[in-house]
Amino acid sequence: RSLFMHVEQTKRIAGVGMLSALSVLLLSAGSFVTVNTLFLTALAAYLVGYAIFRYGLPAGLMQCVICTLLDAFLNPDKFNFFVYLGFGIYIIFSEFVFQKANKIKDPKKKMRRQLIYNWILFNIIYIPTVLFFENILIREAAFNGSAQKWILLAIGQVGWWIYDKAYREFFRFLRERKLLKK
Repeated sequence: RSLFMHVEQTKRIAGVGMLSALSVLLLSAGSFVTVNTLFLTALAAYLVGYAIFRYGLPAGLMQCVICTLLDAFLNPDKFNFFVYLGFGIYIIFSEFVFQKANKIKDPKKKMRRQLIYNWILFNIIYIPTVLFFENILIREAAFNGSAQKWILLAIGQVGWWIYDKAYREFFRFLRERKLLKK
């Protein structure tokens, strides 16, 4: 039994390492292909969710920490670092709530409740970012004062909906192709 546990732990570490390497490649590619920076950063963060599903919450957290640190040190665009960190934290907490706190048995009701939890979680991360760290989101001021903050808040809500929908579609795509097995 002890040998089997070590083999499983080794597989988990190797799997997280491979997912982390792929995430770092996606994050680095986002710096060079600037048109797709946000898309590639989101895709890299989706792999945190895959690691959580496949290997458990601690493995996904480990991948997020590893990739965030590597992105901070290796990527010349520090904006990417903050965006990836926000996406990663969002996915970790979202998956935690889905697995541990959302105890509803009916799948449709569970998903509706999860969307509400995800929206609240997103706003807990996003609203303070807009209010206190606006320069992370906008490099040059397009509007003055509070108008810019309101526009950022509205755009963020649309962006969240697209990101969350794409995340669920990513997992649906993996399930349909039998790439998602526990």
